[in-house]
Amino acid sequence: MSRKRTNTAIPEAVRWFDRFRTEGHAALSPDESADWARWSADAANLAEFRRANRIWLALSSIPRPSETDLNTDDYDDSEPVSEWLARSARKKPKR
Repeated sequence: MSRKRTNTAIPEAVRWFDRFRTEGHAALSPDESADWARWSADAANLAEFRRANRIWLALSSIPRPSETDLNTDDYDDSEPVSEWLARSARKKPKR
């Protein structure tokens, strides 16, 4: 599979994935179902669709910050995160 072909399949795979994720397969019109059948019959397209699903599942397992964490976060993008974390760790009292 060429890189160009894969790169063109990715946006369409993401569109189909998002459509199914948000509305479900049953929301497709008969014409859309036919479009999906044609598009997904191509092994490269279907592989990209499955890849989008794997990425979504992997991202959904990443813990998200709480509202309190977001409200107390004082990182302002003025320094690399690694430096900010090191400085923040030095400021915390030891128990």
